[in-house]
Amino acid sequence: MTTAPDLGEPRVAEDRITQNEIDSLTRRVEAVEDRVESLQVQTGGNFAAVIEGQAALRREVRDGFTKVNARFDALEEKMDRNQAQIVELLSALVGKSPDAS
Repeated sequence: MTTAPDLGEPRVAEDRITQNEIDSLTRRVEAVEDRVESLQVQTGGNFAAVIEGQAALRREVRDGFTKVNARFDALEEKMDRNQAQIVELLSALVGKSPDAS
């Protein structure tokens, strides 16, 4: 057993406590590392599934916008035809008397 040079106290007990604390902390660090490793493995597959789902969702949204844009284009064409018909009918009525039908 050694003693501290200035106090004359034994250091063995202190060294044992310190070593036990270091051992305990080492076990805790290893446990945390194991848990982190486990979580990385678990979320690795889930992360890929989330990315895959996100890509599928983007495709659906893109396809939805394509369909909506096609419907707007069709409605715009229909409105143009209806406006042309209205202009044609009003033009035909311009020179006529409202009583002459």
